[in-house]
Amino acid sequence: MKVSRYGWQGALIECSPNQVSALNSVCLKSGWFSEVVPAECTVLVCWTSEIPISKIESLIADISPEISLNPGRLIEIPVCYDGQDLDEVAQLTGLSRGEVIEIHTNTTFDAAFAGFAPGFMYCTGLPEILQIPRRETPRIAVPAGSLAIADTYTAIYPLNSPGGWNLIGTTTTKMFDANAEQPSLLLPGDRVRFVSVTK
Repeated sequence: MKVSRYGWQGALIECSPNQVSALNSVCLKSGWFSEVVPAECTVLVCWTSEIPISKIESLIADISPEISLNPGRLIEIPVCYDGQDLDEVAQLTGLSRGEVIEIHTNTTFDAAFAGFAPGFMYCTGLPEILQIPRRETPRIAVPAGSLAIADTYTAIYPLNSPGGWNLIGTTTTKMFDANAEQPSLLLPGDRVRFVSVTK
């Protein structure tokens, strides 16, 4: 891992994607930082009192993907697997609709990092058989509450927005509320399970 100064009161830690969760946990548990922001292959740490880069390097020296100091909450989200791309996903993976649903609901995902839109949480752990590319042509409008997969991730669109992921379901669970004390339902480090329901 590489640690670089990021402005006057921050550092950017570069790591492999499978180290992000452990790195985020270690940095949060240290209590040294005013903010810890995980991304796909970096973690940004900020502070109010000066912290030498060498001290951060010592903190993270022994981190491995297996470290889980703070596994986070387990959040279950009810989903109706009625997405408009579900049949295409089944065809691309060689599975039936039921098998796609079974594999997705039997997986516990890790909320890794937020991006793209407020409350859009990239969840890792998607089984390899369901890992298909983004759509060649993004949609101009994807409804809020759409459950989607793309590459190694699964996520729920929190707002009406454009999007290029493969839509496999919908949920009425609100993923983002700007007026709430905690606007995003999911936080990095949370574990996520999707529960199949009917409308």
